[in-house]
Order: sequence, then C-alpha cells, then structure tokens
Amino acid sequence: MLKQKGNAMTRHEPDFKAETPDGSMVAPPGTRLAQRQNLGGMERSLSVAAGAVLAIIGARRRGVAGIALGLASSALLARGASGFGPAKRALGQRPDEKALAESAGWSSAAISTHAVTINAPRERVWQRFTDFEAWPDFAVNVSSLTRDDEGRLHIGSRDPAGEIEIIMAVTERIDRELLALDTVEGAAVPMSVRYEFRDGPPGRGTEIHGTVGYEPPGGSLGRHAAKANQREPGIQLRRDLKRFKALVETGEIATNAPQGQPAKA
Repeated sequence: MLKQKGNAMTRHEPDFKAETPDGSMVAPPGTRLAQRQNLGGMERSLSVAAGAVLAIIGARRRGVAGIALGLASSALLARGASGFGPAKRALGQRPDEKALAESAGWSSAAISTHAVTINAPRERVWQRFTDFEAWPDFAVNVSSLTRDDEGRLHIGSRDPAGEIEIIMAVTERIDRELLALDTVEGAAVPMSVRYEFRDGPPGRGTEIHGTVGYEPPGGSLGRHAAKANQREPGIQLRRDLKRFKALVETGEIATNAPQGQPAKA
C-alpha cells in the first residue's frame, strides 16, 4: 500500500535494508555504504592464512615458481582483506543480494549501482527526471511511457522478441531526494529501482545514485547471458543515467546505439 506523509510517499516492498546472513545491515543501495563484500569471516580468515603461507614458501623459491607463489599470495591476501571474491561473485550472490531475494520472496537477486554527477541544480535535475513521459528521450530500451489512473507507469520496452510492456509503481518519493519504483505483481522480471538525489561537491551540481535490484531469470547464468546481449538491467541503468546527464547538460544525446539496437536520438 502506498502511503503519503508531507511530500513523501512510501510503500513497503522488497527491503533493500534487510540483514545479511551474518547479522550486519545492508545499507540503502546507491549509497557509498552499500554492501559489496561476498565473503564470510571464516572465508576471509582462511584466505589471509593461506596467503601468508604461500608468501613464506614463495620467498624461499626462486624463478618462475617463486613469482607464481608470490602472485597467488597477493591475490589471497587481497581477497581476505577486502572480503570480496571475484570467482564467487561470478558464480553466486553477494550477501546484500541474498538478503534482497529473501525479503522479496525471489529465488535469487542481482543488484547493480551507478552514480553520475550532473552540472545542474538539484531542483532542475529532479524536475527533468520525474517527468516520466520524457523518459523515452534518454532511456534506450524505453519506446513509450504512459500513466494510468492509479499513477502506475506503463513502460513500452524493446525486447529481442518484440515490444513488451512493463508496469511499475512508485513506492517511495521524497521531493528532490528519493524516487523508488517496483514492478507490479506478476512481472516477468520482478524489479526494484531506487534513485537518490544529492548535492554534489561545491560547484559540481547534483549527484544521482541509481540502484536496480531484480530477479534474474535463470539465476547467475541468466544474468551473464543478459549482459552478453546488453539487456542486463545494471547495464541499462548505467547507460541511461549517462544519457540523462548528457541531455540535461547539453540538451542532446549522442546517437551511438548499443550493438544490435537502432540509434535513438
């Protein structure tokens, strides 16, 4: 249910602030505090210990073997220190993605973020961005957008199989600060999108921090397949924010289109 309080509207939907398995809180997506570690405490400790052992052995070896052991040691130490494992990321979910999947009732979840700084006042950026009917001007895969009597967005989207419709509802709105949208129940690809608006550094305009969380069909394999053909929501988020930045700052967008798609002014 959508609730309104002052200039803010909220509705309880998939929880981006859910707890991770280790009990820590996942920060709101789009913020600099958003969780990006995908290793538990034991995994990090073992990585550091293994890296230290390989460093000692490598120091006693010469030639190619010593160099290889040194590189492996550095990789393991970095893995333990950062809490991030690239291989595990490619094959599975981060703790924040797992928490989102559990809170939303999805089989799995993927989260992508991107931020841009736009050389324009926040009021102007907010007004342009929340002019939903103008989204086709900068969103590559959006061919049309209309609103129904309930305020839901009916988005015509280009798909390799043809034109499809995505219906999204505004679940949270705080003027000049936050806009959040979710697909309605029954969507082919359930999705939650969140945009945070902040003042940039002095003289730098406005920052938009965008986050998309969705249930990838086919799990991790489906996500990577979508990336291969440029259909992955995280890629679209990054591309569309860059195009919006260009539109606000220069009044026009380069017409170079993603591979396999027609150019869009």
